[in-house]
Amino acid sequence: MDLLERSGLDLVCPWPRQLTGSAAERLVQPLLQWSWLTTVPLRAAERSARPSLAAANGQFLVVRAASYRAAGGHAAVGGEVLEDIALLRAVKRTGGRGGPADGSTLATCRMYESAAELRNGYGKSLWSAFGSRAGAAAVLALVTLTYLVPALAALTGRHRAAGVAGYAAGVASRLLTARATGGRTFPDTLAHPVSVAGLMALTVESLHRRRHGLLAWKGRPVP
Repeated sequence: MDLLERSGLDLVCPWPRQLTGSAAERLVQPLLQWSWLTTVPLRAAERSARPSLAAANGQFLVVRAASYRAAGGHAAVGGEVLEDIALLRAVKRTGGRGGPADGSTLATCRMYESAAELRNGYGKSLWSAFGSRAGAAAVLALVTLTYLVPALAALTGRHRAAGVAGYAAGVASRLLTARATGGRTFPDTLAHPVSVAGLMALTVESLHRRRHGLLAWKGRPVP
């Protein structure tokens, strides 16, 4: 609440410290905070009126009552798969501002408790994270060039030195993110290319489920 008042924002998502147990969780879950910390200009995004610049986390969400009502509340985004982001976009459309903040000292959250839960959770929602299939393809191509190609080059080929440098840069980005958000550091960050490959596979599976009407969550179909 203090941050909400001091910042003048309408919605704040304090990001809890993420708890992980299984190997799949440790590989994939840290990419949540890593992705928005490394790709979204957060200070510009939280002040921007553009709904496309919306980063949010429904695990812990604080919003001004007036802004919440003006945006239509959760009733306005009940049909959305990523309703946290949809709610922030609705707030922005009604003139509000908001975004994520570090909440690692305030709360903890374990989103999934097994590899199967993680696969189903991401399977239902990742298709909507990139705006379109073309957007997803562009992001996957960029991630491949940025994080997978250097790792492969570091293992073999004539460009090993460049590959090692690229791999080290990716690991460094994960390490900085982990330290900033209370996440695991070593040895987890060393597996960053494997984490990225896992998230890519989950994205492709989610797009496949969406295309063939196979989206579901906790035994219920997702429209």
